[in-house]
Amino acid sequence: MGFYRYCLYFILLLLTSCAADTKQANFAVLGYSSSENISFKAIDSLQKGDIDLADGFQTKGELFFAEKDGNYYGINEDNGQFSKYSYENNSLKFYGSIPFTDFTGWTPVASWYSWVSDHELLIGSSRRGKQFMYALVDVQNMRVLKHGNLDIPLPAKGINYGGIMGRLVDNNLYLAYMLYNYEDKTAAAGDTIYLATIDYPSMRTRKISTDTRSTFPGGYNLFWQVSAVYENYVYFIAQPGGRLRFHPAYRPAVMRIKIGSDLIDPDYFFLLENERKDEFYGLYDIGGGMAFTKAVDLSKIKEFSAYFAANTTGYYLLDLKNKSKQKIEFPPGKLDFYPNFCRNGDQIFAAINDSSGNAAIYSYGLKTGHIKKGLRVKGDVIMLNKLP
Repeated sequence: MGFYRYCLYFILLLLTSCAADTKQANFAVLGYSSSENISFKAIDSLQKGDIDLADGFQTKGELFFAEKDGNYYGINEDNGQFSKYSYENNSLKFYGSIPFTDFTGWTPVASWYSWVSDHELLIGSSRRGKQFMYALVDVQNMRVLKHGNLDIPLPAKGINYGGIMGRLVDNNLYLAYMLYNYEDKTAAAGDTIYLATIDYPSMRTRKISTDTRSTFPGGYNLFWQVSAVYENYVYFIAQPGGRLRFHPAYRPAVMRIKIGSDLIDPDYFFLLENERKDEFYGLYDIGGGMAFTKAVDLSKIKEFSAYFAANTTGYYLLDLKNKSKQKIEFPPGKLDFYPNFCRNGDQIFAAINDSSGNAAIYSYGLKTGHIKKGLRVKGDVIMLNKLP
């Protein structure tokens, strides 16, 4: 009997060891270390420990901007390749790439993306602010289904599109933008927000309306999150701050579009700040009509480089429907535009990148209000995700 017990114990031990070897992690941390390429690390917890991003899986120069179901998507601006990586065995596996070189002048600058379905991704660019175009990508089979230019009037000579937000909801593509002199760095942001309502899948513009309550109604890079959908509205942030393009008469605010409408809601204007003490950047959706935004303390900005070189930035939680904001007392960090927030139940995790080139993950309890410092990271964090 002793021999059989020994054999049973050995088999159980072997099975347990195999299970431990294949245990899947819970979260993903992506960011930059000493390399110019993005690193990926799969970990069990964001609430404790230390990691070095230099030890993670190294990508091939892509700028990651989207994640869905453990798949990561990026564009390499140098070679024009759109790439997909898949989460597998606690690392990333290169899935494949397709050329975007047919789209002359493609760049992640002044661009946007929106999911059509679990397997179709709509990506838009403005050819550095000169002409709006789009590409519909089948990300399951990695092929471009269609692409072309949008029928939005071209800007005048010396003028660019800027501050772009693109969001597809219920076969309506909402594209918000402004016009400004990009080359003249002393010129103010344009004083009008344009909203193009575009039918999908025809991609024909139905109407272009205007609003003059604020400006710069979107982001500057493809990965920058600037909108959220809640109930029957698309919310977006107008951010006329000095890091992008200052406007002396306008203030940062959240605005919204009723789904199905061709207008920015004239009865909704969520003013974020009116005393010019802070500048607000990004609208990072965490669900349930809540979103984070990053606020730069202007008393700490003595020169332009201080936006990224010093710990100038605080963090606010916004209730979009009820137009209320709450400062979350994370330590200040340097400004970044990355989607480095993650929700797990009632816990929100935020990566705070500091001026030393390192980061720490802090948790915030939506019900308790409790803040706790967790994982310490060597490197800058650009994305946090809960793994499938």
